[in-house]
Amino acid sequence: MHDENSISRRNVLAATGAAGIIGAAGCLSDNGDEELDIPEYDGEEVTVEYSTAPLFGDVEDQIQEALRDAGLHENIEVDVSTGVWGADDQEDQYNQILQAGQSTPDIMLTNFAYTSSFAPRGWLVDLNEALPEEKLDELEDDYHQEMVDSMRYDGGLYGVPQFVDIPAILYRKDYVENAGYDPEGENWATEPMSWEEFGDIVSDSVEANDVDHGYTTTLDQRTVGHQTGYEKVVTMGGNYFGDMENQHGPVGDRPVTIDEEPVIDALRLLRTFMYGSDDEHAIDGMTGDILPSEALGWDTQPSQESFAAGEAVFHRNWSYAIADFASEDAFGEDIGLMPFPYGVSEDEAEYEGTGGTNATLGGWHLSLNPNSEKLPAAVELLKVMTSDEFYLDIFEITGSTPPKPELFGSEQAEEVPVMSRYLETLQLQSENQWVHPINAVWDSQSSSIAEEFHACLNQEKSPQAAVEAAQADVETIESEEAQ
Repeated sequence: MHDENSISRRNVLAATGAAGIIGAAGCLSDNGDEELDIPEYDGEEVTVEYSTAPLFGDVEDQIQEALRDAGLHENIEVDVSTGVWGADDQEDQYNQILQAGQSTPDIMLTNFAYTSSFAPRGWLVDLNEALPEEKLDELEDDYHQEMVDSMRYDGGLYGVPQFVDIPAILYRKDYVENAGYDPEGENWATEPMSWEEFGDIVSDSVEANDVDHGYTTTLDQRTVGHQTGYEKVVTMGGNYFGDMENQHGPVGDRPVTIDEEPVIDALRLLRTFMYGSDDEHAIDGMTGDILPSEALGWDTQPSQESFAAGEAVFHRNWSYAIADFASEDAFGEDIGLMPFPYGVSEDEAEYEGTGGTNATLGGWHLSLNPNSEKLPAAVELLKVMTSDEFYLDIFEITGSTPPKPELFGSEQAEEVPVMSRYLETLQLQSENQWVHPINAVWDSQSSSIAEEFHACLNQEKSPQAAVEAAQADVETIESEEAQ
């Protein structure tokens, strides 16, 4: 569920009359905002429909048990409805449901990429009006703040984190040891290395083990501009909009910094990794030819196939994948985990919040349907699903990482099979995550960036020409939106 479920969304649609449908718990004001008055749950027998993703639907019995263990009221039954796989498809499904004013599902697993589309149309409950002060304070003080802030819009809060996805580099310990490396002795788990060192290690490991691929990742049109390619940009000390504080806007009144050296260097890095030193734009002295050019057509599932088959040494994926690859039924303790390598240190980076090990944010939230006829019970369910006990249970059941950093050090987390071996790396990487822009223009901007990045990585354009074209497109979108 994860990166395909993590960060891609459609353009914001024009608001429709359906957004003004009256919900059972309140009425809509003239500007479309819901004025809620949710009474306390009174203990009546009720069934709440929870729309979730296949990962949770596949373990429904365990989820139901975890809800009871976490204190769900005995008179609240939960009907788990499994949605579709993929953030875009899930958004389309929710669009149909919410535009039609349907009262179910009552509670939904949502992605932060939906915030700027759903919130202004009154399609999600503002949780500032639904949650007790104690929970709101906890969200401010104890949670992964990038996750919480990603669901804010115009002062409202439209989701509570269910889990955070943390991307990192999985690798085969046995393969790198065959090449003479000592990942534990060299502290790969907690000491990020440079991309240059990474390239040398990958190349040596491929040669020592006679495998097909050194490093695999997704770089298709959907991910290259806003996710996996963007990650390379940030680790090189660059960004599309200067300092990270400019990510979400104001659109039309922020710098556009695509046609700069760090972005060019990121494209040169990827071309070096794909084509080696023979590429005319390769980085001098850096080892390459470790990343298959087929990655330009890979989404998440295809990108992991050769790693799953034992034919790749290193693989970029989300934290949920660890539970699969490092299980005893797969590669067990032969799987290692490292944070993202870097091109420049944070001190050397051009912009605030960039450089060093740095990874994009993934994850999912829980949101309430304002048209639900069972909001009091849905609020109770939401509180249980955001309890420490439930967070730790789903970490154990699915490998989905808790959105509260303090839980990484809990006794239960340290006893979770498989995942407990990787807590230090996950915690380090979770402290070095950023979120792509969340606004009405990001989808079109990221598409333009992806098109130019793809042209460059297919050796159809130079890095310089690609960033100049992307810069012009993004500046045009910025100026048109600001008018």
